[in-house]
Formats: sequence, structure tokens, C-alpha cells
Amino acid sequence: MSIALFVSEEYLLENSVINENVAYTQIRPTLVKVQDMHIQPALGSALYKEVQAQVVSGTVSANNTTLLEDYIQPAIVQWMYFELPMVLSFKYMNKGMDRRTSTESNPMSVDEVFKLMDKVKNDAEWYTERITRYLQENHASYPLFDNPPTAIDTIYPNGSSYETGMALGRRGRFRDPLDYPEKRFYPF
Repeated sequence: MSIALFVSEEYLLENSVINENVAYTQIRPTLVKVQDMHIQPALGSALYKEVQAQVVSGTVSANNTTLLEDYIQPAIVQWMYFELPMVLSFKYMNKGMDRRTSTESNPMSVDEVFKLMDKVKNDAEWYTERITRYLQENHASYPLFDNPPTAIDTIYPNGSSYETGMALGRRGRFRDPLDYPEKRFYPF
């Protein structure tokens, strides 16, 4: 069974900052992972499999072409930025893992890496949220998005693509003044 890739090597090189000297064989497994872990939850497994089948057969419908070109492909590029740094920084060898270095560059500090990863993840989530909102707005054109099968292995479409690290709930430090009517208008 061939794996349907939603973006080509040329598309990645033209629409990203990935250097052309990076071997596609190094980034292809990450591309498959991005599609499975980040795009499939946005589409749901039924619509995802439909798009995959159409890409493999070479007969992508007009609706799915719009979905692919305008929404899925830009999101994949952003998720690749998020997933690739670790993949490209280390190489699995017989003796263990090696860290790749270059004589012409300096490694980033841990602080810089975390800041960059936060920014890249926010961008990727924004692009993925565009997929979700487009499908919600055009649900009549994508019946598998609205009515996925009920099999045990079905991945249902996410309602939102944003993830938070922590939820404080209503018992957090910042409370609504309406929760305390006795202190509503009193400054002390």
C-alpha cells in the first residue's frame, strides 16, 4: 500500500525555510507523522482516508483540492517546522545517537529553542484551526466530516486545534467579580 503524501518535496522546498540540501528521505517519515498526528485529528479519520485515497488514485475532487491546497498543505508546512528540529539535530547510528554539528553554525541555546518551538507550535495550531473552521463552515460539502462512521478506531474531528498546557478552571486566582456580589463595587 502506498502512503499518500499531501505535499510534495517541491512544495516543501518552495513554501518553507527547509534548506534544499536536506535529504527528502530524512524528512519523509516526519511528513507521514505530521499527517497522521496533526492533520488526521482535524479532518477526522473518514475524511482523511477519503483524501488519501483520492491522492493515491490521482483523482482529487474539486472540494478536496481546495481543502488540500488552501488549508492542509500550509498547515503541514507549519507542523514540519515544529517536528523537524529534533529529527534533523540527531542521527541514529549503530553506536547510538549522534548530534549533528556544523563548522559554519552555532547551536541555539535551550531558551532560544523553547521560544522558537512555542512560536512555531502556535503558528501550526493557527493553520490547523483554519482547516477546522473551513470544514465547519462548509460541512455540507464534506459529509464525512459531519457524519463519521462509528467504528472503534474512528478518529472524530477535533472541535478546536488549540492545545493548552494547563487549565485553571473557575477556581483559579483570577475570578469574575460577579462571583462575589458583596465585593462587587467596594475598592477595599
